[in-house]
Amino acid sequence: MFNPSASVALGLAAALVWPCASTASPSELSFQQALALARERAPALLDAAGRVAEAQGAVAGASPWLRDNPTLNAEVGPRRMEDGARGLQLSLGLAQPFELGGKQGARRESARAGLAREGAEQQDAERRVLGEVAASFLRALYAREFSRLMRDTEEAAKNLASSASKRFDAGDVPVVDVNVARVAQARAHAAVVVAEGEEEALLSELRAWLGLSLQEPLAVRGALRELSSLPVAAPTRASERADVRALESALAQAEAELRLGRAEALPDLSVGVRYEKEVDETAWLGTLSVPLPVFSRGQEAKVTGEARVRRLRTLLEAARRTRDVQVEAARIRDNRRQQALEVLEKEALPLLDENESLARRSYEAGEMDLAGLLLVRRETLETRVALLDSHLQAALARVQLAVETGVLP
Repeated sequence: MFNPSASVALGLAAALVWPCASTASPSELSFQQALALARERAPALLDAAGRVAEAQGAVAGASPWLRDNPTLNAEVGPRRMEDGARGLQLSLGLAQPFELGGKQGARRESARAGLAREGAEQQDAERRVLGEVAASFLRALYAREFSRLMRDTEEAAKNLASSASKRFDAGDVPVVDVNVARVAQARAHAAVVVAEGEEEALLSELRAWLGLSLQEPLAVRGALRELSSLPVAAPTRASERADVRALESALAQAEAELRLGRAEALPDLSVGVRYEKEVDETAWLGTLSVPLPVFSRGQEAKVTGEARVRRLRTLLEAARRTRDVQVEAARIRDNRRQQALEVLEKEALPLLDENESLARRSYEAGEMDLAGLLLVRRETLETRVALLDSHLQAALARVQLAVETGVLP
């Protein structure tokens, strides 16, 4: 993760030049394009979609009217009579088991609730993954803008070194000014190397979230200043956070499984018909099979089901409280970040260009020494980097607010 405080330390090593506009390339992704690509290719979302497809199997398995298939029995063999006569004994039976106590209905409800839970977990995975993708995108965009700032800073350091050399040749300044200016140029170049490395590393991290290989080109497009003020839709009941809906579905599934466990105390019936032929005598018989629930009466299913229902109810209540706290914390953070950004943009930004320009002209005219110029530039650079950091933090806070409310686009 890119560390904004480290960027400040790098920036203070050099003089300030503000960033210029970038040129887009075909491989660049905008913020919305990155989110759309994540929905299509993010490994975690592909796995979640596969789990939903798997859960459909349980629904298909519980959909038939009866759970068990009819059973066909056949018995055949020779028969010797007391008088020595021989014949054939044949017995055919067909039986169909029937569940009692609404077991099949409870099983269907459990399967449907399980499918709903997997669907909600898929949406929750999308919420969390898109939040990570958005944050990774913003940090990569920050790194790109910071790299551009450092490259322009290096160019300004070169100009300062050239100006100091000219003034030294004219006898206006001592050689120490030339040396200090060259040291500033070298440090600015080192800052560029580090910043460009961070940019490449963050793009690689974004590739991982998007499911892209190292061979696929990737760049980010956009401006942090614009993304820091993206609107966040107000949540509604219909847009209840997916993790809460997943727990609600899990609770419904546990309640259905508890009803199924309680119904196991009732025996299942097996009704059928049987045809018997013994030598030259035939008979048709109706059959009824009833297992006696003497020992196994669903004890484990009932105890486990009741405990699971209690646990999920407690967990659901806690999740709703946690959601409210998380949303409120995200709102506070977003509000404060926006306020801080507004202060810097209104009170500090308009003065930076004028201060840097006046200090540079004063130095070139001999009205200010090099130490004074570097001090002004250092203060200006601190403010510009703080503004860039504030744009990043405001954009991250806005993304977090969208994630916590469950309305990330």
